[in-house]
Amino acid sequence: MRRLVKRASIVALAAVFAVVRQMAGQSGARPAESPPAAPRAAGADTGVKLTRALVVARLASASEQHPADFTGTDLSGLDLSRLDFKQANLSDARLLRTNLSGAKMFGVTLNRAVAREADFSDAVLDIAVMRGTDLTGAKLRNASLYAVILIGANLTEADLTQARLIGALADAKLVRAKLVEAKLGADPGNQPMGLMRTDLTGADLTGADLSGADLRKVNMVRADLTGADLRGADLSGADLTAAVFRSIRGRDQIRGLDKARNVDKAIFDPR
Repeated sequence: MRRLVKRASIVALAAVFAVVRQMAGQSGARPAESPPAAPRAAGADTGVKLTRALVVARLASASEQHPADFTGTDLSGLDLSRLDFKQANLSDARLLRTNLSGAKMFGVTLNRAVAREADFSDAVLDIAVMRGTDLTGAKLRNASLYAVILIGANLTEADLTQARLIGALADAKLVRAKLVEAKLGADPGNQPMGLMRTDLTGADLTGADLSGADLRKVNMVRADLTGADLRGADLSGADLTAAVFRSIRGRDQIRGLDKARNVDKAIFDPR
């Protein structure tokens, strides 16, 4: 049984990886539509406020083949730290200030969920699908977000310090987000399924703190980094076509700028 579950997880990862890689490889292209949501499981009640005990009970009866459905439920303020969500569906759920630190959220669906000021510190969100998710002020310190889909998500003032974030973030909002020493760069030595680039096409990073961030080979086409802090950030191989770098901090301390792509097409303040 464990082998079957593991194999299913690998197949799911491969499918999402292929989609994200296609998105990241097509600058300016409209992302593909997300697959239809799985049928809701019995007991998933839109608008219902759940307790931790009810969440634990649902997860206990769920499996990776038959994940729990929390669509539209209210999980705000709960302590759900370190729980295993087994690829649960949390679309449209309310997670305001919910504690999900250290949670195993591999393959979960969080489309349009409202998770303002939620705590995902040290959580595993690999291959999670979070289209249009509201993560305003959320804590994602040291979280793992590999092969994620965050297209159109709102991460305004979110804390992603030292997080691993590799995936599709086209049109995402990261205004004043904290990405200190975050790992967004392509790492061929740590991607067993092949090289994948983070896609920040059209993303809003105005005022973001990217000091010390790994941005190698990131697609930053038309991204707006006005007022961002880039001291010590590594832009080697990043595509800067039409990216806006006005009023940035630490221009002279950016690493790999001479190795970035289409630097001449980026918009910097005149020296």
